[in-house]
Amino acid sequence: PNGPPEMPTPASPQTASRATVDRQMAQRREQILEAARSVIERDGYAGLSMRSLATRSGVTVPTIYNLVGNKEAVLLAAVEEQTAVFLTSLERAPRELSAVIEATVRHLTRRPRYYRALIVALSQSGNTDDARRLVSRAVERQILSCLARLHEQNSLEAWVETHTLTERLQAGLDAAALEWARGALTTAGFGAAALYSMALCMAGVSRGETAERFRELARRHQEGAVRRKKNGSRDASVDLEGRAA
Repeated sequence: PNGPPEMPTPASPQTASRATVDRQMAQRREQILEAARSVIERDGYAGLSMRSLATRSGVTVPTIYNLVGNKEAVLLAAVEEQTAVFLTSLERAPRELSAVIEATVRHLTRRPRYYRALIVALSQSGNTDDARRLVSRAVERQILSCLARLHEQNSLEAWVETHTLTERLQAGLDAAALEWARGALTTAGFGAAALYSMALCMAGVSRGETAERFRELARRHQEGAVRRKKNGSRDASVDLEGRAA
C-alpha cells in the first residue's frame, strides 16, 4: 500500500529571505530604469547622470552601479526592457511590411518626448552603439520574416537579396524616425514618410499585384510624407490607413 502523501518541504528562512531580497532588488532596478526614461524624456540623454538618476529614482549612486552599471549600461538596460515590450507587439502584428512599420511608429509615438530624445541620442553618441544595434535587430528580424513570406509567394523579383533589402528598408524607417525626432515631421508625417519609403522601395522589387499594392500605398502616403511641423502647431495623431502585402 502507498504511504501517506509527501508534504511539501517548507522553504528555509534563508531561502525566503533570499527571495525577498531578490524581489526588492528587481523592484529597485525597475525603479532606476523608469527614472532613467523620465530623465531622458525631460532633459535628453545628455541630462542623464548618476546624480540626476539617483535623485529621480530615490536610490544611492552606488546602488545604481551595483544593480545596473554606468550611464551606458543604464541606457542599454532601459532600451532592452522597452525593446522586449516592442517585440511582443510586433509578434502580434500580421506578417506584412506595412504592419511592421505601423507597429513601430505606434510604439515610438506612445511616449514621444522620451523616444525623440532617445533616437537623437542613439544617432549621435558612439557610446550608444549597443543600444542602437539592439533596436535595429528587433525590427530587422520582423522585416526579414515579411520578405521571406513574399519570397514564398513568388511576389519578389528573383534577383532580390533579402538581407540587403532589409538593410535598405531599415534605413528608410530610421531616417523617417530621425526626422520626426528632430521635429522636422509631425507624428502623422512620420507614419506617412515611413510607409512611403517602404512602399516606394518595395514597388521596384516586387511582382504583379503585390507591386501594384505597394505603388498604391506609396501614392496614398506621398503627400503626407512631407508633412512638416509648423511652429506652435499641435502634433496630429498618426494616420496609418491603408496596407500593402
